[in-house]
Amino acid sequence: MASFLSRVQQVALLIPLMAFPGRAEVRTLRLVLISGFLVLLSVAVDAREFNVALGVQDARPLSLPADPTRGAAQSGGLTGFNEALAREICRRAAARCKFSYLSFGEILSGVESAKFDLGFGNFLRTPEREKQVSFSSSIWRSSSRLLAKPDVALRKAIDLRTEVTIETLRNARVAVVDGTLQQVFLVAIASERGLQVMPYKTMAEVITALREDRADFLLMPTLSTFALVNRESAGSFEFVGPAVADRGLGGSVHIAIPRQKEDVLLAVNQAIAGLRADGTFQRIVRQFFPFSLD
Repeated sequence: MASFLSRVQQVALLIPLMAFPGRAEVRTLRLVLISGFLVLLSVAVDAREFNVALGVQDARPLSLPADPTRGAAQSGGLTGFNEALAREICRRAAARCKFSYLSFGEILSGVESAKFDLGFGNFLRTPEREKQVSFSSSIWRSSSRLLAKPDVALRKAIDLRTEVTIETLRNARVAVVDGTLQQVFLVAIASERGLQVMPYKTMAEVITALREDRADFLLMPTLSTFALVNRESAGSFEFVGPAVADRGLGGSVHIAIPRQKEDVLLAVNQAIAGLRADGTFQRIVRQFFPFSLD
């Protein structure tokens, strides 16, 4: 800040040394330049910083800060998409993003305590969650889907004598991300269906359990699952049954924001409306997914 003011003073002192036709013009130009520098100074002082929590697929990058001024998104898939979206929202809100990478279960509590201004965990809006945080306008639509190894899916279909779906699923080990609505749904039907619900901290841990035969199926948001499967060898896994969006397994996805920060909520909603209206949202989606999120 001191160096910035020093430069303002230096420029102001140099102006009289320039060749101008009269002192009046010199004084006028000096005032114009000083006013311009003061405007820039006020912008620098007033610039906001948004602490942004991003949910990750893998445990490795947890809680590592990222410099939003360098390069492109830190990773691909859903995390990369959310980071690119957050960057654009920050830009439109005239704020600087400071990123932290967290597991799903850590984000809501961090936003509720106002440690984070924005929480990207692909959150569905529920009455319970609204007691903790505020939610932005909808950013995309979510659904849930089962995933399994092809041989496991076939074997279970033979055992059930019907196609395996969320409705017909019985007597299986199902991996989920801890604290999600998919876990809530499965726990509610586990006893009746003979299901063993296996919670894990991250999406990467869930698919590892599937890969290592510690689980028969996983149940996660369709988009999250697609992003993970895209990183696996072709034919390693397959979607099982149709996507489901009812019974709490789908709906509109929102950004979590501290309830006490109404100014942040307003700025974020204005940014979302703008980037949807001018086509920026669709351009960001196309960078990461070969389909629409609407």
